[in-house]
Amino acid sequence: MRARARRFWLIVVAGVLLAGATGLTLSALSSDIDAFYVPGDLVERGGGMPGERAQIGGLVKEGSIETTSDGQLHFVVEDAAGEIKVSFEGFIPDLFREGQGVICKGTFTEAWAFQASELLAKHDENYMPRELEDALKEQGVYKGEGA
Repeated sequence: MRARARRFWLIVVAGVLLAGATGLTLSALSSDIDAFYVPGDLVERGGGMPGERAQIGGLVKEGSIETTSDGQLHFVVEDAAGEIKVSFEGFIPDLFREGQGVICKGTFTEAWAFQASELLAKHDENYMPRELEDALKEQGVYKGEGA
């Protein structure tokens, strides 16, 4: 093989390896990315897609928390534009309660039903996750500190 042909095949093999490594990296990263929604976003898009992984955030609706005999927690996450039913089985944060901000990570079981695998509750009266605060401010529900 001539030197020119060797260089050509070396470049082709390096290009294929680079493309493969890039593809694997993007695939691994995309499986760890979850979309973030507030109920108002879901109203605009007609609900969640069953099986879609996501994070939802909002306020826990007053009077919506119930615990079943098998340990399932059911509650409703709401904002000014909509609400979504959430089911959760697992560790419930001490600060989880009605009227407080919450972010739930999990999957949609139906368009308006969500199975959470993790609950994140705000840790004091002054904290709210930035994504949730921005979305609620945009809807005019939350004014923030000093408002």
